[in-house]
Amino acid sequence: MKKTKNLSLIVLILLLFFGARAQKPVSFYPYKGFHVGITGQTEYINKPSYIALTGPDPAPKGRWTTGWEMGIEFSYHFAKYFGISLGMNYGTVVSYRNAIYLNELLLEYEYIPEYVNQYETSLITMSVNEMLFPIKLEFHYPLRKDLFFNAEAGIKIKGINDWLICRDFGICSHGYRTGKGLPVTPADYDTVTGSYFVKPYYDDVGYQHLKIRCNLLLGLGLSYKLPYGDLLRFNAGINLSFNNIIEGDYLYYLTNSCGTFAVKNDFIYTQLSYIHTFNWEKTKKYLKKQEYSFSSKKERRKKIFEMLNAW
Repeated sequence: MKKTKNLSLIVLILLLFFGARAQKPVSFYPYKGFHVGITGQTEYINKPSYIALTGPDPAPKGRWTTGWEMGIEFSYHFAKYFGISLGMNYGTVVSYRNAIYLNELLLEYEYIPEYVNQYETSLITMSVNEMLFPIKLEFHYPLRKDLFFNAEAGIKIKGINDWLICRDFGICSHGYRTGKGLPVTPADYDTVTGSYFVKPYYDDVGYQHLKIRCNLLLGLGLSYKLPYGDLLRFNAGINLSFNNIIEGDYLYYLTNSCGTFAVKNDFIYTQLSYIHTFNWEKTKKYLKKQEYSFSSKKERRKKIFEMLNAW
């Protein structure tokens, strides 16, 4: 009899345990499973570096530039606080500009006097766009039901198209050139071509090796959960290059002042993303499976909103 009572007690405990587990409310945590998003970002790109080697004119001064990226992101969240993501973006991979020094010798070419012996910002910004592939590890922590702190770290792969050109056509470097000409005079008019011949004042020529490159990505920000379960994410961070992208030389023709310059792709970025979590669809499917009945679509919609906030 005692054994029978003990067995009955064990069965009752097991039934209560599994019954409690079965009645546990379903959770639609925003960071769970597979997500798809669209991203857009602005970039504030660090200035190139110039080193004077010879001649009286000082080296040009590098200037900050801007860039952009936009694309799609696929992510999978394998734990409550962690996930991985792969992006396919199109945007800026090279961008640089400078301010060149205007020597007083320009006065001999009818240059405006108040503009000499100082730097002039070039109107030309060298910029190149192509495909990029960011791969990141993501961390997210809930601050409240609809707000999350998030951080990201990873690499950005670029130059795949350059590598293919090098492999298939044997063209393994690319040149970039910017310059400024001397003011033209009537003596520079070419009667044959019907145009003015512009004499150079400044030139720089840089070369880029066509190969696959990786940059380091580090960022943090906030994510806001929208009422219907999707996420709106704002991140800010840095992109660091491991080496120079472009290296070259510059020359001031009037004084034979020359030197070298280098361009990296270091920048600060701000990114806005819209992330589709599929939680709205998951909730509808769950309600249908559980055979919930509603008197109207409005009532069903209200129930979905309640469940999306019940994690």
